[in-house]
This record gives sequence, C-alpha cells and structure tokens, in this order.
Amino acid sequence: MMKQYLIFPVIILLAACNDGKKVETETKIDSLAVVPDTTQIAPPPPTPGAGKIDIETFGDIKIGQPHVKTIEAIGQPNKKSKLEEWAADGQMHTDWSYTSKGLVLNMSFAKGSTDTTGYIFSITADAPSTFKTRAGMGIGSTYAEVQEAYKRDIDAASTTKDQITVGSIYGGIIFSFKDGKVSHIFLGAAAE
Repeated sequence: MMKQYLIFPVIILLAACNDGKKVETETKIDSLAVVPDTTQIAPPPPTPGAGKIDIETFGDIKIGQPHVKTIEAIGQPNKKSKLEEWAADGQMHTDWSYTSKGLVLNMSFAKGSTDTTGYIFSITADAPSTFKTRAGMGIGSTYAEVQEAYKRDIDAASTTKDQITVGSIYGGIIFSFKDGKVSHIFLGAAAE
C-alpha cells in the first residue's frame, strides 16, 4: 500500500521536470563557413611603458642603480656622509652630495658591507639640477606642466597647492613648488 502512495508523487515530479518541452538530442551543423571580418582595423600596439609610470628614473640615474653605474654616469660625489644604520630597513645609509649638479643621493648598503656595494635608495634634486624625470619634468617646470604630465598617477591625498605627489609617499616622486615652479624634487620612499 505504501508503494502506491510513493509512485504518484514520483510521476508528478517527473512530469513537472519535463514541463512538456521536447528535448532534442541531435546536433545540426551549419554548412556556412565563418569568415573573419577584415574590414575592421586592429588597434595600435600599446606604447612602451604605457600604463606604468616610471617613478625611478631621473636623468642618467635611477632608484636601485648600483653605485658603480652611478659613478660611471655622474662621477664621484663631492661629499659622502658617515654610514648610519636605519632601523626602518636595517640597511646602512649614506648621502652622496653632488653640489654642482644639485643632487643628493641616499645610498643604501647591506649591514657589514663596504661602501662599494651600494645602491641608490632615494634622489633629491634642487637648483642647479638640470636632470629631468622620464616625463620631462625638472627644476623650473610649472605646476600645470607636472599636473598634465602625471595626471593619471597623482596621489590626491598627498597633493597640495605647494606639492604634487606622483605614485605615493611610499614610492614615487614628490615635486615641491615655489611661486608655481618646481623648486625641489624627491624620488623614492618618503615613508615606510
């Protein structure tokens, strides 16, 4: 008797699932060949470096450049500060000053190494520097020129009427302005 009561709900369930629609099991193949549309012009190839701004290169030097390549590019510094350990990264740091070029390079060295195995950690430029960023900005560039050159990459939270931060304070370029023109440039990490 129990089996009779179970058969009826199963039949109703099967009927509801089928919903009266016929299921085709045959696959028909269209005899028309697919021909690509050759009337559309392909988009141009991307510009090298497009989408990723270069926040490391400044003239002939760049962040992470070994000290040997730096000396080859711009010569020996006028002055080197004493090596000091930074707690933030555990590295030894020294400033290399290039007075006639308006540059100060912070060089980073592994603890216990000599000062001949360092890399550029940050770059600071003031007048009379003639070095330019990859986008062509340098000392004397206007606020509007810097804004236009880096409009997609400006960190609005760290930008004011006297400073434009490109990238971020954790790795980027900070342009400082006096009378609407770049008076100071910093490349690197300004904060940890």
